[in-house]
Order: sequence, then structure tokens, then C-alpha cells
Amino acid sequence: MQIWRINLSQIPIDIKELPVVELKGDFQTMGEQFGEASRTQINELYEIRLEAALNHAKDRGREYSVDQALAIASENLSILKEFDEEIYEETLGIAEGANLSLAQIFILQGLTDFRDFLSWGKISEGVGCTALSISPEKSATNQLLMAQNWDLGTSNMPYVCMVSRFPNSGPSTYSLTVYGGLCMVALNSEGIAVGTTNIKTTDTRPGVHYLNILHKAMKAKTIKEAEKSIINAPRAGAHFYMIGDSKGNFNGIECSALKHAYMSKENGVLSHCNHILDKDLKPLEAEDMGPSTCQRQKRVDQLLKRESFSISDIKEILSDHDGGELAICRHDVGEGISTNGSVIIEPQNMTIHACRSYPNEGNWKKFSF
Repeated sequence: MQIWRINLSQIPIDIKELPVVELKGDFQTMGEQFGEASRTQINELYEIRLEAALNHAKDRGREYSVDQALAIASENLSILKEFDEEIYEETLGIAEGANLSLAQIFILQGLTDFRDFLSWGKISEGVGCTALSISPEKSATNQLLMAQNWDLGTSNMPYVCMVSRFPNSGPSTYSLTVYGGLCMVALNSEGIAVGTTNIKTTDTRPGVHYLNILHKAMKAKTIKEAEKSIINAPRAGAHFYMIGDSKGNFNGIECSALKHAYMSKENGVLSHCNHILDKDLKPLEAEDMGPSTCQRQKRVDQLLKRESFSISDIKEILSDHDGGELAICRHDVGEGISTNGSVIIEPQNMTIHACRSYPNEGNWKKFSF
């Protein structure tokens, strides 16, 4: 399959538009709707992500056939079913609607955790994100603000979409994700908001991937319930999770597969890129995550030193190009990675703003409960 790539800021007009998929019903029905409506995109994205996972492992001296990769993915499915049967049923529905197997959908949804498991440690610079949370007292509207850029393979950009889920029971959700994916950067109708950045640790294991975990967190009605679903999950790999609620509470949690640590807030602000910050988790880091994550962390911390922030201010931070190819807003300059989408969440206003492609060029859309 030909890998789709853009040249700096010259992105097609239709890529600047964020598609919206609406799902209703029980969990398996919503999955079937998603799979059937997006079958072509899901099948294409699966091929792209499978190739990325196999190449990632091969570059680290571990070569797998497609059958071997699918067998490894299959070993995680019983863990997913035990973790949350409704999420398992929704994933099964996506697979059936898209005419793919459960193992294939597991690979599509959980690319970073799955490729880390195949590679078992050695990780290169690549998929990343820049996440930040602003306390109500630092916000121009006295409202909690949570935001992030989602950086990943540029070939994924045409498959980024907003999914609105309205289940028969439990909270409804808005989430920036990919076709065939579960909740990623998301807000639910109880005012619980989540986001994530990718980190890499050597204790990766069979388990549930980060989208399974975020999807379960979006079933929560309180921030404590959501935090427990993250902390107690049988995690396959490492991620940073940011979480907030409609009362203005927020936390950041660094998680390896086996351990976790809460992040400290500096003057009402919390930020995270793609390297481990907690001193106790640091020894588990797989390798140096490269210059971009350090440059972005330094730059976002500089930009967060002001006393007050509006939505426009946050968009400017997400669009910052200081540092060139290492910037907060990343452009594909040959390494195949770019900012695929951006999100700003106002949990207290029950509102999520999102765009596909670069935050300074994409057409932002607003969704509210």
C-alpha cells in the first residue's frame, strides 16, 4: 500500500475538515454501525498500522509474520473481555461491521502498545503528543481547560475523525479518534474529560491497550471512578493520562504497564510530552525518546508561564512552530510524523473543540452536551 504523505503545510482542503460519525444503541450495535459505515477506511488503516508495527519490530531485530502478529494480538482478547465486556462487545461489532477479525481491530486500535510489545523495549522517536491542563484560576473564563496535539504517522491523517456515541445506557461521549477506534481525547456527558500522550517503558506485557482504558474511563461518572479504571487496568504498555471533570478538578497520571505515578501541578498548570517525568518510573523508560519531546516540553512550559489563558491562547500554543521540525505543531519533513489533529476541552462548559490536521490550518469544530 502506498503511504500517504504531505509536504509541510500543503495539505488537501478536505483533510482540513473533521468528519463526524454518530453512533446510537447498545455497545455491539454501535460497533456494528461504526464498522459498516467506515469499512473502507478501517480496512485501509489496519493495513497501514499493521505494516508500521511489523516494521517497528523489524528495525529492532524482531521479525514477525502477519500470522504471528495476529496470534499475539489474539492472546490479548480474553484479557479485554474480562476487563470490560461492553467494550469487548463494541470492538466485536466494529470487527463484524468492517469484515475484519477481532485481532485485526485490536492491532488497528492499539498500535503503539502493540508495536511496543512486538519490539519489547527499544523505541525510536515517532508517535508523540503535547498535552496540557490549565486550572480554572489560570483560565480567562475561570473554567478548566484541557488540550493536546495528537502527533502520529502522517499516513493516519485521512482516518482521523470525531465520533459521537449515544449508548442506551451510560454516558454519551465525543471523541477525537480514528475510524474503527475507541475514545481517545474525549469528553462524556457527565463532564469527565481525558487525553493521553505516548511514553515507552520496558515492562510492556500482554494486556489491554490504551484506547480500551480511555474508553472505559469515559463510562465513568466521577473523576475518581475514571482514575481507578486507569490505575487498575491490566495495561499492555505505557502512557500518560490526563483527566478532568466538570467541577474543575484535574490530574495527570504517568503509567507504565505495571506502575503509575501522579504528576505534580506547577502553578495551576500541568503539561506532558513523551518522556517520563516521574523519578521512580524513569528507570523503566525504554530509551531516549529523541529531541522533539524535550524541545516540546521545554517550549510548552515556557508558553504556560503567563497568568491567564483563553481558548485563543491555547490554540496559539498548539500551533507554535518554534523549533522547526521539533516544534509543538509538527510537520512531516520526511520522518513520516506530523500533528494529525488537536483538541481543547472545557469540561465545566461540557464542550470540546477539535480539528483535523495542523491546529493553525484545520477547520475547528465545536461539540457540546
